[in-house]
Amino acid sequence: MSEILIAIVAVIVLLVIFWQKKPKEKAIKGDELAIWPFEPMPIMTDSEVQFFKKLQLALPEYTVFSQVQLSRIIEPSEEAGRDRQFWFNRVCRQSVDFVLIDQNMQTVLAAIELDDWTHESAARQKQDAKKDKALASAGIPIIRFHAEKMPSIEMLRFDVLDMLRKFG
Repeated sequence: MSEILIAIVAVIVLLVIFWQKKPKEKAIKGDELAIWPFEPMPIMTDSEVQFFKKLQLALPEYTVFSQVQLSRIIEPSEEAGRDRQFWFNRVCRQSVDFVLIDQNMQTVLAAIELDDWTHESAARQKQDAKKDKALASAGIPIIRFHAEKMPSIEMLRFDVLDMLRKFG
């Protein structure tokens, strides 16, 4: 009987020791708040809204999405091997202003950017070059328009269809 009592006490002692050594979850700043400090913001600038409406009128046979993360339209190829996460991280925070999608809703035909004065800085041009390289590597053409020279609906249609013919 005393052997059973010693075994029970030993199990209890082991459980207490295990419970004390169990790693505590690290608190993350803000998790304790009932409401986080966020507010809605516009998804597009006024120029992008105007351009988006023109795109829809110029290309009614296609679907156009706005503000699409690159990681939703491209992914590292098999060639990335063990560096897959590295290459994903190169593009995961970048987005394109607009994406032109085929009627099947699965095929990205082109990325479309509306560049404004913010694209004039050297840092932004470097980001744009990375974005262009990533898309080109995935076989997705990118076409850039300048917000200051907002194209007409007809010119927009001509330029996009011309680009699709060249890359199609």
